[in-house]
Amino acid sequence: MSVARPTEILRQLEHTGAPDVELLSQFVLTKSAVAFEELVRRHGALVLGVCRRVTRNSQDAEDAFQATFLVLAQKAVTLRSDVRLWSWLYGVAFRVSWRARRAALRRRVREVLVSKLPEPQAPRPSPEEPELGSILDEELAALSECYREAIILCDLRGASREEAATALGVPEGTLSSRLANGRKKLAARLTKRGIALSVVALPIAVAETQGATTVPIELLRKTCGLVTDYASSGTIPGPLTELTKRGLVVRKTLVFGLVVVAAITGAVLAANPIAAPPADPPKPPVTAKMEDVTRPQSEQKALHALATVPRIIAGWDLPLCLPERVIWASSGDQLAVVGSVGGQNKGSFESTFILVKYTDKPDLEGAPIYTQVPKNGSVVGFTRDGKHLITDRRERHLLSGLHQLVYWDPEKAEANPRRGAPTLGDKAKLRTVNFDGGDIDGTYIFDSTGKTFRAMSYEPGTDEAPKTLDVVEVDTATGKAGKPLATIPRVPCALSPNGKRLAFMASNKLRVRVYDLDNRDKPELSVLTLPDKVDTRRDTMLLPCVFSPDGNRLVVFRGSDQSSYQGFIVDILTGKFVVALEGDPSWSRIVFNSDGRLLAMTEMNKLAVWDTSTGRKLKTWRMATAVFAFHPTRPLLVVAEPNGERETRLGFWDFSAEVEKK
Repeated sequence: MSVARPTEILRQLEHTGAPDVELLSQFVLTKSAVAFEELVRRHGALVLGVCRRVTRNSQDAEDAFQATFLVLAQKAVTLRSDVRLWSWLYGVAFRVSWRARRAALRRRVREVLVSKLPEPQAPRPSPEEPELGSILDEELAALSECYREAIILCDLRGASREEAATALGVPEGTLSSRLANGRKKLAARLTKRGIALSVVALPIAVAETQGATTVPIELLRKTCGLVTDYASSGTIPGPLTELTKRGLVVRKTLVFGLVVVAAITGAVLAANPIAAPPADPPKPPVTAKMEDVTRPQSEQKALHALATVPRIIAGWDLPLCLPERVIWASSGDQLAVVGSVGGQNKGSFESTFILVKYTDKPDLEGAPIYTQVPKNGSVVGFTRDGKHLITDRRERHLLSGLHQLVYWDPEKAEANPRRGAPTLGDKAKLRTVNFDGGDIDGTYIFDSTGKTFRAMSYEPGTDEAPKTLDVVEVDTATGKAGKPLATIPRVPCALSPNGKRLAFMASNKLRVRVYDLDNRDKPELSVLTLPDKVDTRRDTMLLPCVFSPDGNRLVVFRGSDQSSYQGFIVDILTGKFVVALEGDPSWSRIVFNSDGRLLAMTEMNKLAVWDTSTGRKLKTWRMATAVFAFHPTRPLLVVAEPNGERETRLGFWDFSAEVEKK
């Protein structure tokens, strides 16, 4: 069989680029548009082929294509590390496309002016003129997974048997057996649908349905743009909302334990340390169940008042097209806004950050410092004293790639005529620290002196993604990591702001364990578990998300792929669920203010702020496309959003009670 095999389709199978799991991890960690675009390029042809065959309409196919990758963006944090992404995407694309096809049919039926219409059924091809393309995916999806994946790889994607066997992790003989049996079963199914193909002719006919499908560059850019908008704000365009909701009900047992950065999603991957048996039996950890959830009563101790109606006290426009992160210095007198600007080539973007001074005045004072983000790097944040900025560089795509931290002095920024603003150059560079050993993710939790930081590390593999991670402490002077504080499988978890406490999902997904990383003998502080009455057959999960600033409380979410999640705040010292959060919050972005009284989080295309003592919302912004961060010492929230004029608006919202008195 001679089948066209485009390089971009086979890149993953041939291991010429970063593995899918690494690209997806980068997207979860840093909302990297580049990493996600590579995934779209890599698997887009397969997805678009399914969408076109099932919907039989070019516009519906494009909608289904976009919705499929939006579902991937939504579910990236809950996919298992050993999932075969191309197979998962095929399943999502088929179901989303089928929903789009039925929706289109209903729209056409409603246009017919008759008094009564029956519930429309999805059309079946005429037996006189059956078309393989219109029913192939329906019958292929009905096959057992082992047969379906072999046919997708060899017949739809054009991989050789050796490549397919490597991708599936089975001997070539096993792959050949699955392929032969799968083709026989598929041929028999197609015969019942009026398509008579011999087992010999079937592979060629199947390959022809996919043809030389390529993703138009405009569709690729539009899809990646929608994912970027969703990653920054949780916003999905109205026409695609229903398709993505339906698309979520796909293979609910897949859980992908990726790192979720505290600054972005408030969670990181954690580890279950193996320690020597203690001399004395450890004290049983506190165990709490969801029945312990209570609403604080009016007779509880009064707390300092917050504004029930916060007021915006300043609004500045900065030359950034797409804001991605806002980072305050610990001193509260400056902040970094990370985003993108237009590149030198038309339609291109450059990752950039702008440093601005904050003086509590309504107008921006002083010239912003405008600097490009290092290639293959990101902005880590400010040093503890707030005087210096730290960026990193992680060349994960290279065998001999660098991993560095670079320290900068903003006071030594130099004029740059090309940019028309000061930039950080060689004179502003203070020092560079190189790291060795395993790869370190993008989360750095520095100690109070800045001499060490804690992070998650893993040893890069050859073909497979790492199955475990280490919690390590690294010396910022030498770049050397000490003995791992803990080692665990990849599971969703959260690290406290001081790096001393760790909360992670247990293997059964029904518990969250909280550990003290500095206590090797008796690490477990508490265990949070679901109530006995919960139906665990519906894939109910308990997910840790983010610690409060003092590390004594934890935000967790309870839910499943079949329902929305419900948020709770838990006291980890007592193990009690102390308050439930109003509404339907999500955790794409979540952050506490400095004293833990306020919690800002996205909520179904909205940005909302909760009072953590009551669980009630104080403020909601509808249709917010924004990133946000609290001031390090005050109840002041900065919100960065596109202003519609290729710039970013910084809005400062004050939640202090004094605001209401003015």
